[in-house]
Amino acid sequence: MKTKPPVIGLTALRSPDKESFHHVLTGHYLRAVTAAGGFPIVLPAIPDRCDEALDLVSGLLLIGGGDIEARHLGKGNHPRAKFFNPLRDEFELAIIPAAVKRKMPLFGVCRGEQLLNVALGGTMYQDIGDEQGSSFEHLQEDKPDQAVHAVSVAAESCLAAILGTTQVSVNSTHHQAVRDVAPGLAAVAWAPDGVIEAVESCDAERSFILGVQWHPERLAAAQPEQRRLFERFVKAAEHYRG
Repeated sequence: MKTKPPVIGLTALRSPDKESFHHVLTGHYLRAVTAAGGFPIVLPAIPDRCDEALDLVSGLLLIGGGDIEARHLGKGNHPRAKFFNPLRDEFELAIIPAAVKRKMPLFGVCRGEQLLNVALGGTMYQDIGDEQGSSFEHLQEDKPDQAVHAVSVAAESCLAAILGTTQVSVNSTHHQAVRDVAPGLAAVAWAPDGVIEAVESCDAERSFILGVQWHPERLAAAQPEQRRLFERFVKAAEHYRG
């Protein structure tokens, strides 16, 4: 009998139209998860039903998207912050701790990495250029499928073991980033200007938790190392299911 693939739950963008309740995401995520051996399903943003959502899946993938509202950091929104999605913030900030409590594998992409860090007690730059002072261009939205800068990866990290290298070329479509890393997570990759590009916790107590600042789902078709991120995540989900 053929083994069923582990089910991977994906968060989604929510339409700003409060009446429509549309949930959308790009097909790149679905293809990357499917190619890695998982079966993707989209989880609706219902903050008070997180446990029911997690009962359906063996891994949680936090996708990219708009900016995070600064009220979750006790601040006002930066003038350059945009494309807020309050319900999605609320849902993800509720489901992340619930998934961690279950020791369920977690994989955060771009905004997903930032929100993962915030949900577990870290902080973030609302605008890299203004708050971190870097003139390096991280927001290259016109090249979402192209590797535009190098990232250095900590040699002893789980991320380096997955990628098979300590140097990787990535795309870059963000202006916010991790600032102070949450307790229990570790910064394991950096852009040329020192901006954190990945966080992780791969110890036995917290299972598989990984967040990357770039969009590997858009590079996976051309870069084997990016495909391995999804393969390792799906493998962790399979182990969790067992």
